[in-house]
This record gives sequence, C-alpha cells and structure tokens, in this order.
Amino acid sequence: MTKPPMIFIAFIVVIAIFATRQYFQQRRTNADNDATPLRTLQVEVTAKREYLSPNRRSRQREQIPVEDKKYEGYFKPKNGGSELKLVLDEAAYHQLAKGQKGVLSVKGSRFVAFTAQDAP
Repeated sequence: MTKPPMIFIAFIVVIAIFATRQYFQQRRTNADNDATPLRTLQVEVTAKREYLSPNRRSRQREQIPVEDKKYEGYFKPKNGGSELKLVLDEAAYHQLAKGQKGVLSVKGSRFVAFTAQDAP
C-alpha cells in the first residue's frame, strides 16, 4: 500500500474536471442573464409543476419529513414561438393558474414577474 491505484487517481481527476466545468457553466449562465435586457411578453400559462427536490425514490422520502420543493411554469407566447419553461419561486407559482393570460417579464432565462390581465 505504498501508492494508491492509478484508477482511483484518474477517477478523482475526472470528478474534479466535471465539477469545475459545471461551476463555470453556471457562472456563465448567471452572467448572461444579468447582461440581458428585461423582456416583456404577452403569454398564456399552459401548465405549472411542483416537485420535491432532490427527486428521491419513495422509500428514501419516508425518512425525510421536510423537503425543499421546486416550482416550474410553462408559458406560451401569444405572438407565436416556442413554449417557455421557467423556474419560479413559491409565491409566483401559487399566483399562477392554468389558462391565465398576462404579461411575463424575463431577463435571459430568469423569471422576473408575471402580471395577470383582467378577463374581459
């Protein structure tokens, strides 16, 4: 046991490379979102989703009484284009309703606000 096996060292190096790559990718995404101007879009809420994070199997979940939840909203622009999937905070998520129309404010791929329009 004078030297650790070469495969163990290679495994640690690969993990470090992937972790570093992920870190810099997240920093680049945040910098792009900060540099992007605020956009407003006329949209309709097509769906919303709430799920436990981390997404564990049911047997593991029984042992954890309180878990964080993640919230997503799906928005379809009225002027056409592809559906937007955005990560929401809890308050914004609970204010949304499927089929609701309004103005969505986004900054890059980051959700800023949703203002519902009054129904005619």
